[in-house]
Amino acid sequence: MRSTTNHQSIVKGAMILGIGVFLSRIIGLVYRIPLTNILGDEGNGLYSVAFQVYAVVLTFTAVAMPNALSKLVAEREAVEAYQDAYRVYKIAMIYSVSFAMLFSAVLWMGADKIAEVLFPGQEVGLPIRALAPTVVIATIMANMRGYFQGQSNMAPTTISQIIEQIFNALFSVVLAYMFLDYELVVSVTGSTLGTGLGAVAGLITLISIYWWDRPKTKRKLRRSKTYKHESSAVILRQILGMIIPVVISTSVFAIITLIDNSMIARSLPKAIDYLKTNGLLHLVPVPEGDTLTTSQVVKQLLGQFSVKYFALLNVPISLIIQLGGAAIPAIAASMAVKDYKDVRKKVKLVFKIGILVGAPSAVALTLFASPIIGLLFAEITGDKLLASGAIGIVFIALAQLSAGILQGIGKPNIATINAVVACVIKVVVNVIVLGIPALNIYGVIHSTTLCYLIYAALNIRYLKTYLKIQLNWNKLLVRPMLSAVIMGAVSYGLYYTLLAVFPPSRFWILVIIPIAVIIYFLTGLATRAITKADILYMPGGRKLIAFFEK
Repeated sequence: MRSTTNHQSIVKGAMILGIGVFLSRIIGLVYRIPLTNILGDEGNGLYSVAFQVYAVVLTFTAVAMPNALSKLVAEREAVEAYQDAYRVYKIAMIYSVSFAMLFSAVLWMGADKIAEVLFPGQEVGLPIRALAPTVVIATIMANMRGYFQGQSNMAPTTISQIIEQIFNALFSVVLAYMFLDYELVVSVTGSTLGTGLGAVAGLITLISIYWWDRPKTKRKLRRSKTYKHESSAVILRQILGMIIPVVISTSVFAIITLIDNSMIARSLPKAIDYLKTNGLLHLVPVPEGDTLTTSQVVKQLLGQFSVKYFALLNVPISLIIQLGGAAIPAIAASMAVKDYKDVRKKVKLVFKIGILVGAPSAVALTLFASPIIGLLFAEITGDKLLASGAIGIVFIALAQLSAGILQGIGKPNIATINAVVACVIKVVVNVIVLGIPALNIYGVIHSTTLCYLIYAALNIRYLKTYLKIQLNWNKLLVRPMLSAVIMGAVSYGLYYTLLAVFPPSRFWILVIIPIAVIIYFLTGLATRAITKADILYMPGGRKLIAFFEK
């Protein structure tokens, strides 16, 4: 009974976080539609490189904090040491906000130099500077979310993410439009200011929830037991011990994307010049590229790469990462009481949930890249990039989930080492593929897939040895992929039947998506990728089973 309850807690927590992430990503995509129409692929390219600098800075202050802090808090909450859990939260807040202020100052003062070194000729110093204050706000939010998640309370994270994204969407579009009469980089800077205003709204939401729960928290603290007699220095070392390796292992995607953007900006112009000279520019997915300068072609490719490839790919990926994050406190709690059998069950469940989301996402974005982009954006560009890289979702899912599990069992350093290995290999592969003009930007996409395949394989290999766990890949991967392929084949046929029978419309994809979900669910049941036990762990699962039995 206890194991089932724990599994239900993981799934419910993951679903709460997942719903929030899904909604916030949908909001993010919705506002990117008018923003893309305002800025174009070229403006999106400038926005993306500025944002990636900001994202990597956050890895040192905020990205690692929710998962690391939730683990340390969960360990103490599991033995009712509530005072110690709260003390860990306070120390983490002081440490990370201090560093955030330092990094924010460096980003503000060094924006132009960073732009010159990483992205020569891209003129992104101003939008980088506009993002600097948001580092501090995002770090405070990360600490508060980690404390709530460590108490298995996922709602504050979900609510604040949605509020943050709504305000981000509103102000990003409005400010970009207001500054449209000025230079393109000024309009881009306006959209980055929207990110900061969204963060302020998210922080106000978290503070409101925190004070609302304050009386209940005080009552819980009064009946707290003692965990250990730990000095502030000891707690800080524990926090740093978690964060330093997690900085790399949980933020590989941001670091890799920054590397990609920088290498594209530096190396791709040579490939474009070669293709122009030899009449091969049709190999580059930029409309009317022969009428554009090399710099304009590169900026448009960066825009396609960052928004129409990266942002769309990031919707299912973010959901999967949150699933892994939701499992960390539960796995950490089982490790704290040395219930290794329960840890192994939770690990298998986390992998299964992640692949059940990742497999259909990969197939759908591969087959329907063009109609999805046609639905969301005024111009169908970037669809070839998205279709080329969508299969990587499965490997990214396995990589990020395995990294989260390694954090939960207290082995984040292993994920760090594996992440460094994968990153080094990717940089080497990038150098090779960017030197082949015919591959141009597609080479970077394929090297990303390879990077995560290596990262996932190294993480899983260690987990199998350390936990003595046997993973049935037929159940975990083959059956979900088979179900996803069947879903894709049937949905693809239905979609083009609709186009042949009825007048063509960009909105037919909206008819196909819910049908595809139903097909995947039914196919999953038929192939036993989805079992009765899996449905029971879901909220409302018993009612769903009763419905099917009738």
